[in-house]
Amino acid sequence: MKTKELKVARIGNSRGVRLPARSLKRYAVGSALIMEERTEGILLRPVAGGVAKLSWEETAREMAASDEDWSEWDVLDGDGLGSVPWEPAKKSKVAEKPAPYGRKPLAQGGPIRRYEIRWADLGPARGAEMARARPVVIVSLDTLNEHLETVTVCPITSRLHPAWRSRMPVRCASRAAEIAVDQIRALSKTRLGTRIGTLTEAETASLQRLITEMYGE
Repeated sequence: MKTKELKVARIGNSRGVRLPARSLKRYAVGSALIMEERTEGILLRPVAGGVAKLSWEETAREMAASDEDWSEWDVLDGDGLGSVPWEPAKKSKVAEKPAPYGRKPLAQGGPIRRYEIRWADLGPARGAEMARARPVVIVSLDTLNEHLETVTVCPITSRLHPAWRSRMPVRCASRAAEIAVDQIRALSKTRLGTRIGTLTEAETASLQRLITEMYGE
């Protein structure tokens, strides 16, 4: 991420900095910010609307207690965001020779781009892994998406847990949904289907922060 040096100015007995208007717009900052004191410094983040997020420990306890078995749910009725048309990737012919690593045909919908939303077939799954056909967000770098046979994704679910710290609210197929960052995984491109849409700039920034908070600290 980009860094920028800001000058600290005196404001009464306190100190303040001027934040660039572009950054305020990108992160949808309103009239207030949340300040967190961390070992490496001070973190400023937008005030999240709606339900207050649980701590990581509280989130983990609730997730463990929910005992969700994603593999048993009906994809259309329970969790599938089924109003979006699902088109699976084309299967290879039986006699077709495997191509060199990174040279297989792309899934339907053209080149795979970071932060776009696509359908994906996550089955078969084990235990609490998300399964069935569902939308996913591509989070791997475009240079990796271009050359490798796999992509890294975060599944999207319409089962809402707004207080869970590991979930990010998003709209998908005109429905309220959540990006399940706790279910991040690598998938073969052959599991990908058609492109549904792309995250907004503000959603992209929020997802970047959440992934960093979960896996980068």
